[in-house]
Amino acid sequence: MDNEDYLADQLLQGNVGAVGSIGAVDVRRRVVGAPAVQARYVGAPVEHVPNQLEEAPVRYSPAAYVAGDVTLLGLGETTVPAGGEAPVTIRPLRPFTPQKLGCPSNIQNLLVTKASIGGTNIFANSDGVPIELLSEVSTFPQIDWPTLDPAVGIEFTLRNNTGGPLPFKGALYGTAVRR
Repeated sequence: MDNEDYLADQLLQGNVGAVGSIGAVDVRRRVVGAPAVQARYVGAPVEHVPNQLEEAPVRYSPAAYVAGDVTLLGLGETTVPAGGEAPVTIRPLRPFTPQKLGCPSNIQNLLVTKASIGGTNIFANSDGVPIELLSEVSTFPQIDWPTLDPAVGIEFTLRNNTGGPLPFKGALYGTAVRR
């Protein structure tokens, strides 16, 4: 029996690293750092910890939605009166995740003061975002939009600081799920 076979045999018997063992392999425990550090051996067997849910059967409901379509969610057209505000509420027909809000670049001097989903304004404040930043030709970074639920939708609040009425129109580009 050569040295490698002898060491393999000793390893299988658990004798490698023991006091008085023959061979160059030393697998004694070494603690690095504070003494409170617990030693951990790579390859040690993992203990099974029973889970409370393990014995309960798993029940799956049928999939309500099976695919997603890239589409547009139109915002319609609303006239914002001079020096006033106007709310615009949009509800998708199916759950919809917007990727980009696009408004025509010929609309200027209108502020979007709120984009509210379920009563929460997703903007960091209510001072207003110029509509020009949301135009179809804008290179300004877009918002990471949450998914819009058909029951809740999204409500935009628009402010017109000019002396004449301004139109608001546009669309959200994103993914709508379908059955």
